[in-house]
Amino acid sequence: MNLNNLLVTHKSVFRQKFIGLLAGKNSCTENEAEVEFKDFIDQFVDEKYIHISRVVEKINEMDRPVFLNIRRDRMREDRCKICEGNEPNIHAIEKKYGSSIELFEVIEDRPEGALYQIIFQEDAEEKKLPLTALIDKGELIKFWAGKTVDPVVYERYIKKYLP
Repeated sequence: MNLNNLLVTHKSVFRQKFIGLLAGKNSCTENEAEVEFKDFIDQFVDEKYIHISRVVEKINEMDRPVFLNIRRDRMREDRCKICEGNEPNIHAIEKKYGSSIELFEVIEDRPEGALYQIIFQEDAEEKKLPLTALIDKGELIKFWAGKTVDPVVYERYIKKYLP
C-alpha cells in the first residue's frame, strides 16, 4: 500500500462526504454544491490535510525504512496503557536498528496525528493506540494497532528492508 495513494484516497472520500453535507444543508444536489462552493470546498479540504500531507511527504523522502509510532501524548493524564507498554519494545528496536532505520513518532491528538486515519481506515468508534508501522520508500509494509508488539515481530519485517 502506497502512503501517497492512501492519502489521496482518504482526502477524496472526505471531500465527497463534505460535498454531501453541503448539499444537504443547502437543499441542492451534490453536483450543484460542488460547483457553487468549489473554492470553499478546495480551501477547506486543503487546510484539513496540509499537516498530514507534509508528514507523508517527509516520510516518503527518507532514504531508510521508517518505523512509525503513533501514540497518545506522554504528558496527558489519561495515559494509554498499551502505548506505555509498547514503549520498551520500540526502544529495543531503536537501540538495535537506530542507525539503519528512521524512528518517526507522531502524537495522535496533534494535526499530524490524522496519519492514523490514513493508515487505519477501518470504521472504528475509538482509535486503537498505539499504531506502529514499517514504511519503506513510501510503501506501507505492515502496521499494528492497539497492541504491544514483541521486538522480534518488528525485526522480522525490518530485516527484509535493510540493505
